Amino acid sequence: MASREEFLSTVREALAQADVHSDADDAPLAPLSAEEVRERARLVRLNAESRRGELLEMLEVQAERQEWKLVRVSSLAEAGRAVAQIAAKLGVTHAVRSEHRVLEEAGVDGVLASAGVEVTLMVHDEADPEGSRAGLREVAARAGMGITGVDYMLAETATAALVSRRGVSRQVGLLPPVHVAVVEASQVVEGMADLLALRQADQLDRGDGRWYMNLISGPSRTADIEQTLVVGVHGPGEVHLVLVGPGPALDP
Repeated sequence: MASREEFLSTVREALAQADVHSDADDAPLAPLSAEEVRERARLVRLNAESRRGELLEMLEVQAERQEWKLVRVSSLAEAGRAVAQIAAKLGVTHAVRSEHRVLEEAGVDGVLASAGVEVTLMVHDEADPEGSRAGLREVAARAGMGITGVDYMLAETATAALVSRRGVSRQVGLLPPVHVAVVEASQVVEGMADLLALRQADQLDRGDGRWYMNLISGPSRTADIEQTLVVGVHGPGEVHLVLVGPGPALDP
């Protein structure tokens, strides 16, 4: 398992790569043009595609270190069945989920309903957002499982990145004792610098100024004053990664 300091060191290095300053002049460089932002994102995607097998292997190794329970499947339909099998093994009767495309295409609601698992979609009512949020928070706290997609997955730290927006509540991945993330191989990039480059392009192309993201690297961990590590105190104690893409299938 990677230490907290190792993880923070990786983040610092990525931020340094994403914001380079001249050795000769301490003044910040001019911001990138729109064309440069898009070109940088294009190169990140090309690199990820050309190294897909390598990145998936890296992710598998790091996922084990970060205590994700990894399941490899070859299709979204299989991903839906894998989620249902995880719920059955854990005796889950009620789950909450975020509004991610992969979950709809995987048919998660229908597969879980067939297995007797009630599913609540965590989307607040626009007519009463505050009251709705409070009610959903209570529902998520009682649920046995939270299910999300991801926006990006970082191979070098096995970190799931979820961009905050309507229908993607961080409560889904924080309040239930079990979190299941469904990830497509095409969403896997190498590290934080790639994530920041892609998010900058996303914001430019979609007119979305939000930078808030939820970054999840394994189960919740905390340590007391004597550095005794405890899992699952401030978040899920068990996390599952259902990876959709090429590679050997693993039993969930």
